[in-house]
Amino acid sequence: MSFLESIRLKLHRYYLRKEIKKQSSVERKSQSFDDAGKIGILFNASDKDQERLVLQYVERLRNKSNKKVSILGFFDDKEERDYSIFKYYSLKDLDWLYRPKKDDVRSFMENNFDIAINFLGQPHIHADFVMALSKAKLRVGRNSNNTDSYDLMINEKQNDPAHFVGLVDMYLRIFNKKPNEPQPV
Repeated sequence: MSFLESIRLKLHRYYLRKEIKKQSSVERKSQSFDDAGKIGILFNASDKDQERLVLQYVERLRNKSNKKVSILGFFDDKEERDYSIFKYYSLKDLDWLYRPKKDDVRSFMENNFDIAINFLGQPHIHADFVMALSKAKLRVGRNSNNTDSYDLMINEKQNDPAHFVGLVDMYLRIFNKKPNEPQPV
């Protein structure tokens, strides 16, 4: 890592901590999947398999579970797009400190989701930033060094989007169980 890159990362963490302190009034709590009405999903739109998987999952949540779902895709490049299927951001939309500056991202972070889920496969500093500043009651993602970003971190070693979707679904449904009910295996 270059000297300049290390300065960027230190400044990023400094400003993130500063923004997190401003959010002390955000209510965080474990959220029953059945009781959740609004769900936000962040995913890797550069990976067409993950995009297809997430869109199928969103359709299932909307149709079978009657959830209101908002999705935000991330494209890992700087190309211009005219994309209407979902809101998105890309590397072009990050400032020098890796903070997303697009209005669609700000809107996603400001939304009071019951649950926000990060389906991005690899750790991305900008995605951790989005999740850390999300006003969601419960923020779910893969295991991360940035513990300020997630309330529930799932350790998924396979880096398989389909497997991770299944794990998220399973763990969120565990929150529905009453203390004396058997847990799913």
